[in-house]
Amino acid sequence: MISDPIQAWSESVFPRTLLWDDLGVVLAEGVAWEASASGPGRGMRLSRAIGRLEGQRGSLPHVLGALAFEDAGPVGSPWGEVPGARLWLPSRLRIERDGTILDQVEGELCSPAKHAPAPWPHTPSGFKDMVEDAAGLIRDGAFRKVVVARAVDHHLPADHRDDVALARLKANAGHGACVYAQDLPDGALFLGATPELLLAAQGNVVQTHALAGTCGASDDEEVDLARILALVASTKERKEHGLVVEHLVACLRPRCRPFAVEASPHPRRCGSLFHLETRIAAELADPDYLDVIAALHPTPATCGLPAAAAASWLARHERLRRGLYCGALGWIAPHSCRAIVPLRGALLSPDRTMARVFAGCGVVETSDPQQEYDETELKLALVRKSLRVGHA
Repeated sequence: MISDPIQAWSESVFPRTLLWDDLGVVLAEGVAWEASASGPGRGMRLSRAIGRLEGQRGSLPHVLGALAFEDAGPVGSPWGEVPGARLWLPSRLRIERDGTILDQVEGELCSPAKHAPAPWPHTPSGFKDMVEDAAGLIRDGAFRKVVVARAVDHHLPADHRDDVALARLKANAGHGACVYAQDLPDGALFLGATPELLLAAQGNVVQTHALAGTCGASDDEEVDLARILALVASTKERKEHGLVVEHLVACLRPRCRPFAVEASPHPRRCGSLFHLETRIAAELADPDYLDVIAALHPTPATCGLPAAAAASWLARHERLRRGLYCGALGWIAPHSCRAIVPLRGALLSPDRTMARVFAGCGVVETSDPQQEYDETELKLALVRKSLRVGHA
């Protein structure tokens, strides 16, 4: 049993992965096998790699997977040698979920050599100008929505400890969040606490949700009720949310038998924020989990709509290598899988002197640059507070 997930993670062999939510813990260490792919079609190439692994072994073990936001990986950035997509079989994988316990060991625990640290270029500026430009393009019909992200660099306290930061994230994130930590090849660490699920599957039954539309939460019930009513009534927030629902349904419909979607979104508290949420459950005609993940990612909650046009515009104008932020991180087994969207996260430098904290906002035609900036500040607060940096 993993009685203390953070201590177990701290004592694990590099590289480590931790996924910890209300349903249980996933803890991986070491690498026994891996495959990577970058560029268009990365999901298809990883599907073939899984097929080869399954053919060699006779059955598919539990494997972990990570998608970067960029198809080709975040080249020339602090993310180092992170590919566009990667699958790996940990040397040891422990899963405790819903009363089920798995302890999967693959030979000797081995820790690959670390690569040289990547350069740490400055973060781009001009976030409000980008929001204004994006809103104008949407009004002109170029897009329907664009998610613009920003990153802020902070010096970590001299007494920073990864395990303490993870404990703070768990305490501050609130119900329903997944605390995650992922070692990178050069010794950097990506960690955070996300409220967003990309896909959960058990057999042919899959679940996902739209999570878009945001306002701050408080400690006053009357204030929160007024904010929730304003959030639900907001044309801007409802439209932003509705575009995510539309995308998810469009991706699932050709892959699933008929299914129903909740008629209207409901408010969900995620730590210090409220979001609009619409849950979706469906039954797959063919349980090809990687295909579904590749189709869903990136959603309009993290990129925009149409996705290809939004991603192209962001690559040219955002000038921010998102890496695993807004990507996907999770595990795949023969008859189940679960993948989160790593939001509310920070990249910690290999020497643990710097933290790059990420946040984004959905832009539609009525977006106000200052209000969108303020929303990113709300989203940055969780990680800043947990790392004891910045304004939180």
